[in-house]
This record gives sequence, C-alpha cells and structure tokens, in this order.
Amino acid sequence: MAHRGRADAADLLEGFPRARIVFQPIVDLTAWRVIGFEALARFDDGGSPPLHLERAQELGVREELELHLIDLAVQATADLPDGMPVTFNASGVTILRPELAELFADVERPWGLEIYEGETTADLAAVRARVTGLGGRLLVDDAGAVCADETRITTLRPDVVKIDRALFWEVAEDPAARTRLESLLAAARETGARVLVEGVSDAEQVERARALGSDYGQGFHLGMPTPAAQTRELLEELHRSIGMDAPGL
Repeated sequence: MAHRGRADAADLLEGFPRARIVFQPIVDLTAWRVIGFEALARFDDGGSPPLHLERAQELGVREELELHLIDLAVQATADLPDGMPVTFNASGVTILRPELAELFADVERPWGLEIYEGETTADLAAVRARVTGLGGRLLVDDAGAVCADETRITTLRPDVVKIDRALFWEVAEDPAARTRLESLLAAARETGARVLVEGVSDAEQVERARALGSDYGQGFHLGMPTPAAQTRELLEELHRSIGMDAPGL
C-alpha cells in the first residue's frame, strides 16, 4: 500500500498485535515438486488469524486488517526464491476493494488469491472477474469446511479448489465424508479446476490424496510454514528427507 494507506491502516488497527508472515509449500503430488507457497499470518500474541479477523469484523475493520496482512505478505515475498508463485488469503469484499490493485501492481511473480469457501457477502461473479483482471489466479479455500457448496464452485469457476483438511481426514473413516468429498471433486473437475488437499501430515496421506485424484497437496509432511528468508533451507531439507524437488535444487 502507499505510504498514506499504511499510515491509515496503522491507525485503524491500533490495538491489534503485530503480525508476521510465514510461507508454506504447495506441492505437485504427481511431479513431487514444490510449485509455490501460501502466505500465512502469525500474530505475536499467539492468537489465530480467524480469531483476530473475527475481532476485526466486530470492530468494522476486517477489510483493513486483510489488506494490511496482504501488504505485509507481498513485501515478504522479496525473500522467496525468484519466480515462485505465492497465494494470499482474502474475503470476497476485500478482493473487490480498489486498494488491492495497488498492492499487486509491482508483483512480478505469479500470484493467486484464496477466497474463503463460506463467502456469502460478495458478488462472486465480480470476484472472479476482479482476480482475472488483476492477473491473478483464484482459489477456493477450505472447501467442505461448512458445507459441500458445489454451486459456489461452479459460480466462481476457480483455478484451484482446496479441500478442507478436516474433511480429508474424515474420508478414511466416514462414508458420508467420502460422498461429500466426491461431490466437491466432481464440481471442481466440471469447472476445470485443479484440486489441492490440505492437511497432508504423513506419507500415507500423500498416497490417499493421490488416490482421490488430488493434483496438489499441502500440510506439515510437505513443509512447515516458514519465514521467507528460511525457505531455501526448507526446500533443501525436503529434498534430503523425502526426495522432493524444487526449482533451483
């Protein structure tokens, strides 16, 4: 954001703890290769991002907090490997804010925006057009977390559908969860979207995600959230420990 915008945001967000940004790898499960990162916020008081976003919503400054976190994340990408794509989290109403264009004006690497699966307050067609117009990719985050909303997926026509980790974990034990997941997968394939499974925590879950037809994976087994300056070391460790490839290795 411009200097004035940052000053305004600081005033509006006074009282919120300081935030820092970490990056978690996104892995192509077929190529077994890191293909990008998701930017994630961490707050100094240990509170979760949803907790602070809920508080910001109550205070009427949620969009300002989201824009501030995206601003921090965009700045932090300077320490990532060159050309590595990055995704950022945002609500639909924040995606439609005019300030967003300024945040991404000088971003030279590929980028995407992850919209919350339960988004109900924004014009979804406008969100899709906005992200496309800015040159980014659109991802539906936590699909299946609240309900299997196939209609939302077909309306947004995202580039990637991210399956909620809780739903993924339930599939092995719960036939109803498997049915819900298969419905989401069908909606994703119908729109031409790739599928990413969240919460991949061990090698067995890698194979389960592949068996479900997931293109991409994310989770602690595939790389922990890490400060940008340490991502090169993380990629080298993933290569040594589980044979994962990444650009530049």
